[in-house]
Amino acid sequence: MSEEARPAATVAVLRDGKDGVEVFLVKRNAKTAFFPHAHVFPGGRVDAADASVPMLGGESDRERMGCVDAAAYQAAAIRETYEEAGLLLAEGTGDPASRESLHSGRETLAEVAGRKGWTLNAERLVYWSWWITPVVEPRRYSARFFVAVVPPDMAAKHDEVETVDSEWIRPVDALAKFDQGRIYLAPPTHRTLVELAAFASAEEVLQAGRTRPTPAIMPKLEGSHQGRLDVFLPGHPEHPSEEQVEPPFFFTLDYSRFRSS
Repeated sequence: MSEEARPAATVAVLRDGKDGVEVFLVKRNAKTAFFPHAHVFPGGRVDAADASVPMLGGESDRERMGCVDAAAYQAAAIRETYEEAGLLLAEGTGDPASRESLHSGRETLAEVAGRKGWTLNAERLVYWSWWITPVVEPRRYSARFFVAVVPPDMAAKHDEVETVDSEWIRPVDALAKFDQGRIYLAPPTHRTLVELAAFASAEEVLQAGRTRPTPAIMPKLEGSHQGRLDVFLPGHPEHPSEEQVEPPFFFTLDYSRFRSS
């Protein structure tokens, strides 16, 4: 039986590399219940404590999200990025002890920020998209996707708990690895990488994110025994939603070549 979709936040962290925009991907632990082995953007569930985190800015994105708990999604995005990637989207200095304290749940983001003197500014994030796991899946999430930019020299590393590997990579190269069966990508990750690959700089991504339409995306999925997955998005004639995303409204993922790496 399908469960109610749980609120979650995901962040595509970007930087400008010598050959174009790069994004930070982490590889999920094989023991993870949701998309084990998959390469994803840092992210996770919105905690109840995220609703009480004091932050600056972000009003326009909260309006675009159109939900009463929009600020909690922004706080969760900052927290999860720090926990899973070690990247602090705040004014202040991080350290391994504060990261581990957050990750273990001993302290909330508000508690750590207060103790460390961090200033959490939601303007560091730009709302990008909203993906909802189809009702046919046993574990479901209502995930708000954000984009954020960090300096090229800002260190990032996976947490070695929920995630076991990581890399900075151009979106086009990540897509090529998927096509070669070298990494596993879920439909929302794949689609987002396709979108990011169209931009020449991280700043262009942020500018596009501030004005792009963000309807709810609950993909319609149709699989086959050959390992192919057809993904229909809002705007396609076979998708029931009256809204639409930016085209294309359909793509096929070939999982038959996937092998764990």
